[in-house]
Amino acid sequence: MGLRRLFKRERTTKEIRDLYTRGAWLYELDDAITLFSKKLYRPLILNRAKLRGDETVVEVASGTGEMSKLLASKLKRGHLICVDISPGTLAIGRRKIKRLGLDHRVDFVLAAGEKLPLRSSLFDAAVCCYALDTVRDAKPVIEEMFRVLKPGGRVSTGYKGWARSLLLSIFDRLIWEPYLRLVWNCGAVEIEKFFREAGFKGLVKEERMNGYYVFIHGEKP
Repeated sequence: MGLRRLFKRERTTKEIRDLYTRGAWLYELDDAITLFSKKLYRPLILNRAKLRGDETVVEVASGTGEMSKLLASKLKRGHLICVDISPGTLAIGRRKIKRLGLDHRVDFVLAAGEKLPLRSSLFDAAVCCYALDTVRDAKPVIEEMFRVLKPGGRVSTGYKGWARSLLLSIFDRLIWEPYLRLVWNCGAVEIEKFFREAGFKGLVKEERMNGYYVFIHGEKP
């Protein structure tokens, strides 16, 4: 990548997409790196989506497909659209879904979450798992999820918050926050307010690991 590009303050969408694609293999190590805490909480996100199994669901920033596997398995009579900015991570996710024999239930779309190439009021549920804290601006991503949901459609999200425990707080300030700012042009922001501003109602916020993970669920009126 080179030091000059690494420390460049503003990156284009293409540069961020290329970073994700070159590092796609790292996401296969993500559960181990996080001591399997992300794996532990994915079922919570699925559960809060309250899926019956016949819905049309969009997963924003689907990455390498770990959450996609749970969603596709649940949608026995439904359909899943996986959207991600990186062709590299989408390719890995597609292979995982195909190995499970669930590819007839899933379509993959190469696009940024900030501008979904999908019709308004189309989906019964929108899911975003461990991504809102790493996008440059979470507000338009949340607004897009609101737009593509049908009235009564549910949003179910999980993202990394800012821990209150001393040890995790030190990790955030010394490692995670500088990483976000240097590599992805983002940093600590209050994401919860964007759900209210987008128009979601009945919002429920849950925290785990002393605030290290935040889960927000709600409904489009």
